[in-house]
Amino acid sequence: MRIHCKTLLRGTQWRHDMVLHLDSGGLITAIQAGTERDATASLRGVVVPGMPNVHSHAFQRAIAGRTGPGGTERDSFWSWREAMYRCANQVSPQQLGAIAAGVYVEMLKAGYTSCAEFHYIHHQAGGAAYMNLAEMSERIINAASDSCIALTLLPVLYCAAGFGETGVSDQQRRFVNPADQYLRLLEACYRLVSGNPQLALGVAPHSLRAVPGSTLQEVLQAWPHKHCPVHIHIAEQPAEIASSLDFLGARPVEWLLEHFPVDGHWCLIHATHMSDAEAERAAASEAAAGLCPTTEADLGDGVFRTDSWLATGGHIAIGSDSNIRISVAGELRVLEYNERLASGKRNVLAEPAMPCGQFLYHRAAKGGGVAIGQPVGQLEVGFRADLLELDDGHDLLAGLPPAAQMDSWVFAGDSSMIKSVWVAGRCVVRQGIHCREGLVGPGYARALSELRSL
Repeated sequence: MRIHCKTLLRGTQWRHDMVLHLDSGGLITAIQAGTERDATASLRGVVVPGMPNVHSHAFQRAIAGRTGPGGTERDSFWSWREAMYRCANQVSPQQLGAIAAGVYVEMLKAGYTSCAEFHYIHHQAGGAAYMNLAEMSERIINAASDSCIALTLLPVLYCAAGFGETGVSDQQRRFVNPADQYLRLLEACYRLVSGNPQLALGVAPHSLRAVPGSTLQEVLQAWPHKHCPVHIHIAEQPAEIASSLDFLGARPVEWLLEHFPVDGHWCLIHATHMSDAEAERAAASEAAAGLCPTTEADLGDGVFRTDSWLATGGHIAIGSDSNIRISVAGELRVLEYNERLASGKRNVLAEPAMPCGQFLYHRAAKGGGVAIGQPVGQLEVGFRADLLELDDGHDLLAGLPPAAQMDSWVFAGDSSMIKSVWVAGRCVVRQGIHCREGLVGPGYARALSELRSL
């Protein structure tokens, strides 16, 4: 297959009248100058690499906008977590699969072409394992297939309710696997994803508070696929920092860097509350900061210092996390707005030759591809043809140069400005309509309705 792109973002440069040559698996084998006559498909709008979503809990879409405490109770991350636990302990395998498929359709319509699913509902309510240990993971994989999104499955390792604790609460029993059982789960998931180039597998210790260091060491040493993605929640809340200092004698990121070989395969989810020294060391490790600014704002987590992180050479990626809102443009917008509010300046996350919208998109897409362990986030030979095409006929985009279109989309628009979305050279969204919306939509709506009635 050959796809002609009238205007294409290759690296940091805009190229015109380029043809992507693809192999049968949708990987780019060549990029050459050409015209529509040289291609089997032609995209007239501005084309950028599809955005990887590095952090999603798909089932949490079921509680989006429904987690206010009511009355005069003071709300926080910890009270929100109680609402999340209630949902997590009600969702069935069928409902999980239906919700995930619907969420992935929404992601594709928003411009995400791949997703890292941080998946921790493994067992039946009460904690007994399903006969198929990977039952819930398989539902996630099938949902990705049904929706046509590329998936990096991150089965979560969860062992303890907090630092120094040996057990979990009743609400957390569906999440728990001892090390040997978790390794069996990983092996089962590896069999499920093998042979499909749009599927990948990683290791996901939930957090340092939920996974003792010795257990994490045991798992990482035993798992033979040493270069797989490793994602971990870390330094999300001030209370976590205080508990880490009390129990470990060090801040979470500081302790992790001292005890594990953190490198470019790692993604530090949130990492909101790092000291300057931690941030400098973490950036030097090549690990990405997996930022979820909409969820972080919703939960009152705090503000990641993106500008200073990038100045130290750090890599960034974005995720939709709780899926309270699914919007590539929205996540990037909040990242920049946080910096504007803190500094009193505008267009903080930019470079002289790269305006803010383009700069944010380029850095998040490139960092996200590395973080999920798939050849995505860049339009280069050897990468997959995951594409997002902006609508050149939209009132706010028509007649603008490419970089200005990116700014307009990030700061003034949303999915209505997206003309088409492609995964591995296949168009899956056109003018806001997903190719399988009619098949996925009814089950999605039914599952959401059933959970709201409980």
